[in-house]
Amino acid sequence: MISSLLDLVYPKSCYICGKYSEYICNTCKKSFRKNLPECYICRRISPNYRTHTQCKRNYSLDRVVVAWEYNKISSKILKSYKYKGMQDIGKYISEFLLESIGMIDLKDSLFISVPISFLRRSERGFNQTELLVQNVSKHYKCDFSFDLIGRKTEKGHQSLKDRDSRLAETMSDFYIKDNSLLDRYDSVTILDDVITTGSTLENISRVIKKEKDISVNALCLFRGKPYYS
Repeated sequence: MISSLLDLVYPKSCYICGKYSEYICNTCKKSFRKNLPECYICRRISPNYRTHTQCKRNYSLDRVVVAWEYNKISSKILKSYKYKGMQDIGKYISEFLLESIGMIDLKDSLFISVPISFLRRSERGFNQTELLVQNVSKHYKCDFSFDLIGRKTEKGHQSLKDRDSRLAETMSDFYIKDNSLLDRYDSVTILDDVITTGSTLENISRVIKKEKDISVNALCLFRGKPYYS
């Protein structure tokens, strides 16, 4: 009832085109280009987003599902959600994400978010991926937790760094907060907004797999186009 009254006083408009509609109108949804199922390491096609056996390194993720290509439109919607405190849009992004990827087999997985430092949380006021985790895990009828992985530090924005710098700085940033959670699950799924090199996700996977031989997957909103050599 309260939500309906607010919609009358402050009608929703599309964050991309401004049209009075939902937070992402149907027209703008069509401009999101789906990402092909690929191995996140070599970026070649791979059924069900599985990491190729020949590409796997120690502690590599078993699968990374990416919904859409990162472009100007997706950048605009992500920045509104991530940096401008538009928390309400999280529900609509979650629904659109699930609509786009279909029912990927993530049964009995524990859903977690990529933890952010105290500084980042203070800047934004919230962790944008935590809202997505709650909505997506509910759809899959899976548990979620924000107590499995902790983050010690964060030196600058990861999106502005190359792969080697990311690896060097994030290698020891993550740690297990609650080992007892791993005893109850055989799979962990990390939810993140953008994957660039994959180093952050790999380092979370490293921390988890050092503790237990377990399947570690990731579900991400966006990734840029692959550039093959």
